[in-house]
Order: sequence, then C-alpha cells, then structure tokens
Amino acid sequence: MATRPKYAVKVLLDLCCPADDGARLSTDVYLPDTKGPFPFILIRTPYNNNEPVKKVPMCKDFASHGYAVAIQDVRGRYDSEGQWEPFFNEASDGIAAQKWLSEQDFCDGNIALMGRSYEGYSVWVQAFGHHPAVKAIIPIVALPDPVVNVPWQNGSVMWNMIVWAMMVHGRTNQNVEQYDWESLFKFRPLNRIDEQVGFESKPWREWMAHHLKDDYWKPACYMHRMNELDIPALHICGWYDDDGPSTFNNFPNARKIAKSKDEQYLLIGPWPHATNTKSVIPGVDFGPEEIIDLNGYIMDWLDKVMCGKPDSWGDRGRCRLFEMGSNTWKEYSDWPPTGMIERSFFLDSKGNANSMFGDGILIGKPADRKKTSFDEYTYDPDDPTPYLMDAASLQIGGPFDARPVERRDDVLCYTSGIFKEDLIICGRLWAELFVSSSAEDTEFCAKLCDVYPNGHARQLNDGNIRLALRNSLEKQEPVKSGEIVKILIDMWATYVRIKKGHRLRLEVASSAVPKFAPHTNTLEPPGSAVKAIIAQNRVYHASEYQSRVILPVLDLEPHG
Repeated sequence: MATRPKYAVKVLLDLCCPADDGARLSTDVYLPDTKGPFPFILIRTPYNNNEPVKKVPMCKDFASHGYAVAIQDVRGRYDSEGQWEPFFNEASDGIAAQKWLSEQDFCDGNIALMGRSYEGYSVWVQAFGHHPAVKAIIPIVALPDPVVNVPWQNGSVMWNMIVWAMMVHGRTNQNVEQYDWESLFKFRPLNRIDEQVGFESKPWREWMAHHLKDDYWKPACYMHRMNELDIPALHICGWYDDDGPSTFNNFPNARKIAKSKDEQYLLIGPWPHATNTKSVIPGVDFGPEEIIDLNGYIMDWLDKVMCGKPDSWGDRGRCRLFEMGSNTWKEYSDWPPTGMIERSFFLDSKGNANSMFGDGILIGKPADRKKTSFDEYTYDPDDPTPYLMDAASLQIGGPFDARPVERRDDVLCYTSGIFKEDLIICGRLWAELFVSSSAEDTEFCAKLCDVYPNGHARQLNDGNIRLALRNSLEKQEPVKSGEIVKILIDMWATYVRIKKGHRLRLEVASSAVPKFAPHTNTLEPPGSAVKAIIAQNRVYHASEYQSRVILPVLDLEPHG
C-alpha cells in the first residue's frame, strides 16, 4: 500500500456540466487543497451526489490523498435537469461529462470512471466511445445488461426492482421501508403493481412490456461490446453480490477479447451488494480479513495504470479473491485460476427427493441404471417457494441457512456424501438438468449449498431459467406438455473451501419469491399475466438423462 501525503480538501458545489441537449447536470468537485491540476475520478449517481453518510466521506477520502473527484447527479435526479429515464441516457450524458471535466483547469487530463451498482452500469456504458482523457474504469458491483439481471433475469421479473423503482421515483429517493411488500408478492398483473404502492411509474410499465431482449432493451445493453474495451478495468464485486453476473461474465470475457485484455484486474470479497461490509447474518463470520482498505486498493491500482507509479501496486496478482471457508485472501494471475478441473456431481434418487428429508443424492458418477427415473413436485404460483431475503433491503441472497425452504415438498434436494478431505470450488457454477412440465411454460431455479456437520445448509449461489427461454432471451420456444428437454442454469460463481466433514446440496424448485415474481406457468407475457395454473414439474436422472451439477474444483480428493 502506497504512503501518500494527506491534504485538506476544497469543495466546489453544484458546477454546471452541460449535456449534449443543453440539460444542466449538477456536479460537485472535491479537490486536494494544493497546487493542481489533478487526476480525477468521475462518478455519476442517481442517489444524490451530496449524500452525507457514504458519498461525501468517500469523495473527501480520495481527494485528501491526491485524487480529485467529480460526482454528478444523473439526468432528472436531485439537482440535475432533464427527465430521469433509467438505463437510456447514461452513455451520452456520461461522455458529455467526460469532455466537460477534461476541459476544466483543475483536471490534468487523466480521468477514471468509477461507480457502484447502477453507477457501475453507467461506468460500463460510457466506457465504449469514451473521451481520450478517460484512462481507466472501476465498475463496482455493476449492473449487467437489463435482460440478464435487473429488471429481468432470464425472462423473470426481479421482484425487488419495483422496490428500486419506487425508491428512485421522482427527483429524490423515497422511503421504501414503510410498505408491506410481502402482501404484494403474488400481486398480478405486475405492470400495475406501482399503483398498489401509491405511484405511477412510466419506466416500470415500459419494463414490464418488454420481457425479451428486444429492440427496446438492446440500446441499453453493453456486454456484447467487450471486444471494444481499450482501457484498463478493475472489476469489483462480492461472492454474494446480487448483480454478480456482470463481473462474473465481464472479467473473463474482457480477458479473452478486449483490446485491453492484459490490463484487466479483479477483486472479489465475501460481500453482498453492499461492498466491503461485515456480514451480519447470525452464525456467519468471515473473519478479521473480510474488510479491507478498498479506497487505498483502488488508488494503488490507479497509480499503476493511470499515473505511471507501478511501485504503489507492487507485486500483487491480477486477481485478489477471498476464499470462504478458510477466510483468507488469495492472489492469482487470472480467474478462474489455472489448474481448475471440471467436476460433475450427478443427481439420483428413488423418486422421492422432495425436501431435505427425501432420498435425493449427489454422486460422483452417473447412476448405473438403464430405466429412466425422475423426481416430481407441484409448483403452485399462488403458494410459491420462498427465497430468504427482505425485499425492502434491496439485497438478494447471502450465506443464509436454507433449511427453512428445504423443508417444503416443492423443493427437490440432492445431497452428497460426507467429504473426507477439503474440496475447493473456485469459478462458475452450473446445473445441467433434464426436465419436463405439465404446463406450456414454467421456471426452474437451482441453488447450491454447503451443508455443515450440524446440518446448517449455507447458501453459496443460485440461478434460474424460464423454460421457454432456455435457448435464447430473444424468442420463446415453447415445450410440449411432458416433453423432456435439457436446461443449463447459471448459478453464478463462488470461491469456497468445503471442509472435511461437510457435504454439498443442490436445491431445485420452480420459484424463489421474492427474488423473482412467481411464474404463472403460462406463455402470457409475465408483465401483464393475470391467470396462473398449477404445474407438475419433473427432474430426470439415470438412463440417458444424466442431470448434474458442474463445478470447477482445485481439489479432486474422493468423497464418501
């Protein structure tokens, strides 16, 4: 970590940055109180550039160590003019902000784009076609394409996006904790749920009218442009970040095809969406190394890639990853690390894998059985399988004990034997399943858990797929009732040491409420669907239908 001089900070409030159409974008500037000009960090936020608890202290911290900060309210929010329309103005407004900042006397011509969550999405979309002064980007827990995670994840509504839409409705943030969100989990149609909480959101209704990757969403998508990236990037997220597919996809893709592929860096901690925060889940402790000097880490990286001071970075690896289980940070030259081996755990049962009390197992090789077998459950959209989260928190998932959900008969559970040695999993997680449904469309959700000797089933990560969108997010491909098809569920990624004496468990269900609004089991557009039907869903194993979990492992010791 570099030793830097400490400066007093000078603040310039509410400077006018003109957008291309003349709209005034309010920008606060934090400068070291010494002779300039300075390298700059540009942040564009819908969450109030003068927010006193996190934003102002962060900006002052960077400025006090020599990196000036320009933090701007996005169009239509707080002190900026124009109409707030999430996703669709960030590229053009961001590039206008880059140009304006580069022309100011206090800027030395070096700009890094930084932001977290929606701000991180803004970083990405303005990185393509950026101004020459932009030398680096730091997307932190950034949103991916809007059809990949929010507001739609693989054709299903990320339910908490109505909470977010309510929070950012209008110019200032609204109080979302006053509502009984649980009473709305099964409300239909979803495109009128805004009325139920007392407001009318044009963006929400437009989102609900477009559940496919169509011409409405394509202008807001950026992940297909990774080959154009020509500047260094520091990708930051957590293993429990609910916008994880951005980092989990963008970093490996940039390493393969970006013009700046050799200038990509990665930092992943054991964190939720609230980056670099201590876990507060009962029974979970990631140890004293969980929290780091994140601002210092970012400045050391900027010293190296933007300011020509490589000594600040030293001999650190390209990737710094937190290994859960051992609760230690590890340095790697890439991610996934070299030397990974794909390992499959195959599903099997005697036909009664329903709940954690059933007979579902994970085994190291396919079951030696010629006859096709399956497990079946009833999925009722009006009694959907729950997901352990508080909708108002806007945080989806975490290392929760999944057993309350696993007690239900509409959850299939497949559990491995006890591991005789530690097993290290580091990388992407997949569930390859052979399934069928009595309905014309349905959803399948998969979740991987680390099962402790005391029975705790700690959630690692999970994902979903809508059956009719199993091959493409751009068109529906309905499946006939009872037809067996293969699906591949992206369960995102993890880095965990499954300790000796532990087991692995895969959950399969057809809902995860309120992570996703419950699927109606019909082909009606989910934003306007009202009618729901009950489905009988099956997961097949043995014979030619070898359903399995595919894991990247570093340790191939045999398990019991």
